[in-house]
Order: sequence, then structure tokens, then C-alpha cells
Amino acid sequence: MIKLKDLLHESMYLGQMKDEWYPAHTRDALSWTLVGDYVPLYPKQMEQLFDKLPVNSFHVTDPHNISSVGEILGKKKSISTFTKANKTSQLAKGRGVQTGSGGVIFYVEGLLLGRKYQDFDSVPDRTGRRWALGRHIFDGHNMIVKSAIDRAGLHDYDSWRDLESEISDKHEMSDYKDYRAYNDAIKKELGPLAAKQIKKYIDVTNKLLKKHKDLVQKSLRQPSEKKSGWWNEIIIYNTKVIDCFVLSRVWNDYYFQKDSYAGTDYEEKAHKKALLKIVPESKITIGTPAQFRKWFSTREGQITIGVDII
Repeated sequence: MIKLKDLLHESMYLGQMKDEWYPAHTRDALSWTLVGDYVPLYPKQMEQLFDKLPVNSFHVTDPHNISSVGEILGKKKSISTFTKANKTSQLAKGRGVQTGSGGVIFYVEGLLLGRKYQDFDSVPDRTGRRWALGRHIFDGHNMIVKSAIDRAGLHDYDSWRDLESEISDKHEMSDYKDYRAYNDAIKKELGPLAAKQIKKYIDVTNKLLKKHKDLVQKSLRQPSEKKSGWWNEIIIYNTKVIDCFVLSRVWNDYYFQKDSYAGTDYEEKAHKKALLKIVPESKITIGTPAQFRKWFSTREGQITIGVDII
């Protein structure tokens, strides 16, 4: 399985774009277009292709990220969830993927953006789009996106680096009152070019989604009986919390129950307070990892054994 970190290693320039030359939301989206093999997914686009499909699933986070979950509830911004976890995976124990310790598990409902029997490394940008490899979108076809992007004459990271050099070479620091003014001048030239690159890339991939709608349906809209060595991934939006499970070790932690640094400039509210803004205490279950697995199973979550080799 190709992991996201491997692709980023191949394209190290993605982490070297000068922050001063791009707004944060532009930099994220531009980076993915320069890889040339990713497809951005977002609610409006998928709603134009398919009917809205409600699903129930699970999301694991840790206490420090409870507020972040609250910020996306009921909005178009998507969240990565699951319904199956391999017995050997951290999710089967109530631990998180990105958040490590985990311990706070939400049972949620939302509208389906995309689903796969395995974690397919979808990555959100700051606008709320989800970027995923073309082969995951188009039923294993590796060249659909790359070929279309090449035909469209879009930049890759090498040609974009050349473009940046060409523009920056036209500007001399001595012509500006300070470094900020120098960067602003370059940013003013690069901005419209970056916007054009992003728009054209999205236009191309949207046409591919429409042209290969049957492959997208097969890849992203249908549940699968296949098992993964990790977990499945279900991306949803317009998310609502049904109820929640909190591991005892997390619930009983001092900083979960009590404000930290109370009375100082660094005061942080108790994580429990953040959780109760999202879900009432009557909808919270507290227990051990074994009790979590029972809670998970009664809500049609699956703890799987083994993996399907394809």
C-alpha cells in the first residue's frame, strides 16, 4: 500500500514553498495540484454527481481535539470516519490515528463524500476539500488523472519551481524598502497564476469524475465486505453526533475534569466542558477498551480479523 508520506518524500518541494508568497489556503491546494495524481473531493461536486447518502460511522479523537470536532459539526467541511477496525489496529482499542492517545470516540451521522474498505489517505486542505489518489477514486486505474493533467498542460512541481525562479529573479531586494515589500511584489505576480493552476486542475478532475462516474460509484459510494489490516475510511460532511464513548483513563484524568492553570493567563478549560458542548452527558458512555468494543459492536461497528489480499 502506498502511503501519503512516501509520496511526499518523492516530492520534497511540496514542503519548501515559501510561505510569504502564498496565502495558506492557496499553498495547500496548489501543492496537491503539483503532484498531478490527486483528485479534490467536496460536497457540492459529489451532490451534482450522486444523490445525498446518509451514513452512520465513528470518529476517534483525543481530548485536545474535541473542540476541533465541534467546529465542523453541521457544516460542509468533511471528517474522516470508520465502521471497521482490524483487531490489531489502534482504532479497535479506542486509540486515534492522527491523535495518538485517542480515547474519545464519537458515533456520528452525516452525508457520504466517499468511502473505501481501507484507509485511503485522504487529506484535507484549508478550504475543506479532500484530496485522494486517482487510483482510489477510479477503481484502481492509475493513469486516468496523470494522463488528463499532462494533456491539459498543467504545472508539476518542477515546472512551478522554475516559474517561481523566473518571477523572483525579476525582483531585486534593493528595489524595495524591506523584505516584506519584496515578497509582496512576488506574491502579487504568483497569486493569479496559482489561482489559475488550481481552477484548471479542479475543472479537469471534475470532468474526469463526470466522465468516469461509474468507476467513482464503484470506488467511493458502495460499501465493501473486504477487510483491511487497518480500518476502512468513510468521509462524511454535515456531521452530527449521536452519542459518545470515553475511555476511563481519559475521563478520570485530572485535566479532563478540571481546568488547567486556573486563574492564570494560561488557563485552559477542562476537556469535559468542551465535550459537553457537543454531546449531553446522558449520551456519554465511560469504560474500558473491552467495553468500548462492545459499545462499538452494538452500533454495527465491526472488529475484523485478517485481511483481504488483492
